[in-house]
Order: sequence, then structure tokens, then C-alpha cells
Amino acid sequence: MPVIDALKQSFPGATIDFLVNKRVYELVLDYPNINKVHSIEKVTVRGVKSVCKAGNYELAIAVFPRFKIALGLYLGGVKYRLGTGYRWYSFLLNLKHYQHRKEALKHEMEYNLDLLKEINCHINNGITPKLDVAIEDKRNLLSKLLVQNIDPDVEYIVIHVPSLGSAKVWSDQNFIELINLILKEEKLRCNIVLTGTKDEEFHVRFIQNNISDKSRVFVMLDLKMKGLAALLQRSVLFIGNSTGPIHIAAAVGAFVVGLYSPARVESPVRWGPVTGKKKIFVPQIDDNTRNVMDDIKSTEVFEFVKEYLITNRKKNED
Repeated sequence: MPVIDALKQSFPGATIDFLVNKRVYELVLDYPNINKVHSIEKVTVRGVKSVCKAGNYELAIAVFPRFKIALGLYLGGVKYRLGTGYRWYSFLLNLKHYQHRKEALKHEMEYNLDLLKEINCHINNGITPKLDVAIEDKRNLLSKLLVQNIDPDVEYIVIHVPSLGSAKVWSDQNFIELINLILKEEKLRCNIVLTGTKDEEFHVRFIQNNISDKSRVFVMLDLKMKGLAALLQRSVLFIGNSTGPIHIAAAVGAFVVGLYSPARVESPVRWGPVTGKKKIFVPQIDDNTRNVMDDIKSTEVFEFVKEYLITNRKKNED
């Protein structure tokens, strides 16, 4: 998204289309600087080629470096094809940017923006991922909260436990301990909303079933992307591992608490939420012989959450 914003600032008259995975199509469908959003269920050479042929594109920027994408752009007749110059298939690209991401010296967003230097694109340092939540989506969320018997007047924390396995994660036991601590703290009196997909229901229900006070723990699994964005924006806090929802939460303006791996390629330096409204917990050292994520204690996270919520309420009251 920041790449699209940077392109629009430098080339305001350009038509900019976006090719994304089908699961995030709805989220970016009405993003201001995108003319059209294409979606594909699975990356295939034929699928990418077909999109390019139909669009007759002059320039394509491959921020997701994959052979099938590079070949699809080439066979699709795109005149200029921009991407990394360090892959074995980079000969398929005629505009190359030479930078190793595996060193994880900067954020993924910055690496993506660096690609644009090859086309003399001006990069505004203030560009960050931002998502607007439409009034209709806010109303739809309110209806869903009422159906779930969630009082919209009571503050809630969104906690997202499931992960696709791209990085080390906090254990289920740690999440259970944290939730129990939050629910027992009389000064907080907030609800907990657990999120996930239908495929992750067993995992999410396991967490819910191991909570002492289930009356204040709710599960929402049927949310589409815009519904999730609305839920996150309305929350008082988001807590989660290095997964997609933490970035959506940051983009809609929620305060996020992230639990991140110390491994260089998984660290918040590379994959952290781009926002000033955050608290990131990272183990001090990496050690593949044990689960270092357990070095982040549930009591440590709880003390931050408690202090943040109490302080935030006082600010709102003032």
C-alpha cells in the first residue's frame, strides 16, 4: 500500500492496478489510490500472464519475489518489469534493484519502497500503511456484536492467537495466563474478543475453553476482512503474534501489542507494525534449542496492558 501511495504522489496521472491474493481482495478493494484490484486464489504463471495481457501494462513492480510472477509478467507482455536483481530468475526482469532482504536491516515496507528508486520515484518519509473503515462496515460490526451478546458500550481487547507459521510464536499457555490475569483485574473490567478463521476454530475454542471466566470471552470467526478491520478499530487494544491482523490493527489506528521472535529474519525490525501506537515484546536472545518466546512472561505483558488501559481511560476522562 505505501508503494501505491508513493507511485501516485510521483505519477498522479498514472493508472495503478493491484494484484493480490483473493483473501485480502476485499480489504483493499476501495483503497483511494488504486484504480482496479485483481485477485487470484493461487499464484500461477497463467494467472499472472492473463491479468497482464488483459491490462496491457507498461510497468509492473514485483514486490513479492517469485519465479511464477516474474515469468507471468514476462509472458504477459509487460514492457518494463521491476523487481529484485538477486534471484536466479531475475533475467526475466529488465529493471533490477540490488538489495539483500535476508539481512533484515530495515522494514519490509522500506525494502518495497526502495524498489521505486529504479524509476526515479520520490519517496515521502511520512508514508505509512493506513486503512479507512467505512460507516457501513462500522454499522455491520455493531450488529454482529449485538448478535454475539457483546455489549458495545464495554471496552474490549482483541487477541489473535493463530498463526500461519512464518515466525516463532507465543505459546497458547502464555495467552491463557495473560487473559486470566486481565479478567481477574478489577480495575480493567473489559471483555476479550478472540479472532481467527473458521479453519482455526478448534485452536481458538481451545483458548476460550481454558479461561476461568468465559462470560467475558467472545469468539468471532465469521468476519470478512472489512469486518475484522472495523472490529480492530473499535477495540481498546490488540494483542497478537507477528501475523496479518497486527498490521491491519495498526493500519486502522488501534494500539497494538506485538509478540515477536528475536530471529533476525522474523524480528520486528523487518516485520513489525508500522505505527507509533505500539508496544513490542521480543526475547533478548535467539536459541533454536528451546522455545525462546517463553522468555516473554505473561505477567510482563499483563503489567503493560494494565498500565496502558488505566492511563488511556484517564486521558479520555480528562
